[in-house]
Amino acid sequence: MKRVLFLCVLAAGCGSEPEKPQPAPLSLEMQPVRARSLDQSIADGVAYLLKTQRPRGYWGTGARSLGWDIYASAPGSHMAFKTATTGLCAMALREIGTPETLAAAVRGEDWLAGDGTKLRRSDEDEIYNIWGHIYGLQALSLAIRQEKDATRLERLKSGALVHLDMLRKYETAYGGWNYYDFVAYARTPSMEPTAFGTSAALVALREARDAGIEVPEILIKRAVRVLEKCRAPLNCYLYSYDWRYYPMGYINRPAGSLGRTQAGNDALYEWKSSVVKLEHLTGGLERLFKEQKWLECGRKRPYPHEAYYAVAGYFYYFGHYYGARLLSLVPPADARKNAQLMSDTIRPHQEEDGSWWDFGMWDFHKPYGTAYAILILRRCRDTLQGQ
Repeated sequence: MKRVLFLCVLAAGCGSEPEKPQPAPLSLEMQPVRARSLDQSIADGVAYLLKTQRPRGYWGTGARSLGWDIYASAPGSHMAFKTATTGLCAMALREIGTPETLAAAVRGEDWLAGDGTKLRRSDEDEIYNIWGHIYGLQALSLAIRQEKDATRLERLKSGALVHLDMLRKYETAYGGWNYYDFVAYARTPSMEPTAFGTSAALVALREARDAGIEVPEILIKRAVRVLEKCRAPLNCYLYSYDWRYYPMGYINRPAGSLGRTQAGNDALYEWKSSVVKLEHLTGGLERLFKEQKWLECGRKRPYPHEAYYAVAGYFYYFGHYYGARLLSLVPPADARKNAQLMSDTIRPHQEEDGSWWDFGMWDFHKPYGTAYAILILRRCRDTLQGQ
């Protein structure tokens, strides 16, 4: 009987190969990338954003942990990331301007002017909501300048005014903006403002004023003043105002400021500050690509500020976006040279699915990274085509 059972088992196993072990899934850092033409890169990035937009109009959910997520309490901080990401995506798609991308942008803008206005400070020490108000205001300001329907125009203006009022409410005691308060945990944030957050807010406020929105002059004056104080003679910017006591700390040196420098120069130049001249814009762009390796070392690192010169991954596309905004301000020859360098830098980092990302954050990182990249590459293309 045992012999019969043995033969049956042996026969059952004949003709079937042993199951091969499946390879472990690639980590986010090891996903393949490939370079594409400028037009193809933009088209694939747009397709990614169209595919990942949620039915209600926003991007990202915060429901997918990557295992090394930054300090952020739910639900408030996730709402902040969702709002900021949606603002960037709506801006990118509106700037592309096809019927399909405009329809998606409209859905995103309507969400920003509706549910997005419910965004508030998450906790005593977390003020990530300022990023949602910054890019929500900037996206709605861009839409206001192009909107022709009177009813929708009023809705967009109403939403923009809410985001503007929230920026006024969460301005630090020094002027400008920070996204943390680890000092007094006060209603008026007591921690010194960051240079890059203040720069981004000033750019959004410039777009708002250009769209006809009344921006309080004192809000601009205080932010410009504190950002000028964060600016160092070497054409770079302190990480935040409290670093004025350690101006030569690694994070404040030119290599650590590569991303902040573009944003700070853009903000101060557009608000006609006397401390930033045209040569500072061109000099900042020249350094951006001369010392690009320091930003590259930080890209896709899982923890903030662990790379050389305390560079964090999230400075990568942020810095290049504000650098791309400078292309329309610098002389044409400099603009074309830097547009080609920027295009050649950004395109090879596109993922196989059409996205870009620089810092892992739940499921917000790919939409916001892709939006930044599209905003960058569109400006590169326009500059290279002489538009």
